[in-house]
Amino acid sequence: MKQTLFLVLVLVLSKFSIAQNSQGKSDDVARISITSFVPNDIGDLTPIAQEALKGRLDRMVTANGLGGSSQNRFVLTAKIVEMGKEVSATTPVVYFYNLEITLLIGDIEDGTLFASQAVSVKGIGNSETKAYLNAIKSIKDKDPAYAAFLEKGKQKIVEYYNSQCDFIIKEATTLASSKNYDEAMFKLSTVPQVCKDCFANCMDKVTEIYKAKIEYECQNNIAKATSLMAKEDYNAAADLLAPIIPEMACYSQAKSLIQSINDHKCAVAIGNAKGSWAAHDVSATSAALSSIPADSKCYPEALSLVNEVKKYVKETENREFEFMKQSKQDEKEVKLAQIKAARDVGVAYGNNQPKVINRYSIKIRTWY
Repeated sequence: MKQTLFLVLVLVLSKFSIAQNSQGKSDDVARISITSFVPNDIGDLTPIAQEALKGRLDRMVTANGLGGSSQNRFVLTAKIVEMGKEVSATTPVVYFYNLEITLLIGDIEDGTLFASQAVSVKGIGNSETKAYLNAIKSIKDKDPAYAAFLEKGKQKIVEYYNSQCDFIIKEATTLASSKNYDEAMFKLSTVPQVCKDCFANCMDKVTEIYKAKIEYECQNNIAKATSLMAKEDYNAAADLLAPIIPEMACYSQAKSLIQSINDHKCAVAIGNAKGSWAAHDVSATSAALSSIPADSKCYPEALSLVNEVKKYVKETENREFEFMKQSKQDEKEVKLAQIKAARDVGVAYGNNQPKVINRYSIKIRTWY
């Protein structure tokens, strides 16, 4: 089930991206959104200055119609360098700040810097804090130069992924050939969906790598299950084989092992059932018979014993003997195993996602 769910998701995403491709290249740039982001550890900024800078970047993004989700990977951030500071000899004292603010557009997922632009600003105030804040607030968020800068950054994003797409796919292919399937798929998943052509190609490669991953894991599980069966740990072996579905190349091998496990369970259960029936213990006999898989070799013999028990119960207790066929129970167990496997994949993927604040701050510092 986990494989089926994943492949369906990939197909949906691929169709979605292919449909977008018909809209033309210019739409890639138009679809990109940028979010303002100010790390907590940016220079020596006080919390008030950080808040002021964040507000100014927010207004700049909003003024140019680029606002996006707070979870957006493309950000507008800034670094501030104090170029000069003066204090008047007058009373009251007046402070003068000359700051160089460098605006940066980048991808905080993989640490790529796409564009930067420096601007000089000045601030005056009757305290150091007010002078500093006034310098930051002097940034004109509606300045056409910033609009051009943001547009350039968006174009660079698309150009970067389109130019690097072959290398990204090649790197993922190399990782997959070394059996680093999860890392390979994560590498491909970092390509933004707005880069339609590259995204579509990466989704095709993700599908290919995922198929290779599940086939590899399938062979490993078959080997482990075979080893467990040799140790007579049939339940653990069955758990490993349960998620294997007919779409896998190794399904015939898994099916053969499952058949062997079922035949073993049948032999044990029918022996227990006969032993319990010899003592006319109807409950114990029923429990043993219920554990017999419907597709095992001894199932016809089990049904014969069921009929014998039915007749006895009817004659001695004047009631119907209720017998739950194992085929239904097996189906339920397989279903639960597949759901668990799918959930485990989702949890593992979520746990591997970048941790937001610390990871992003480290990446942004590499731009300075």
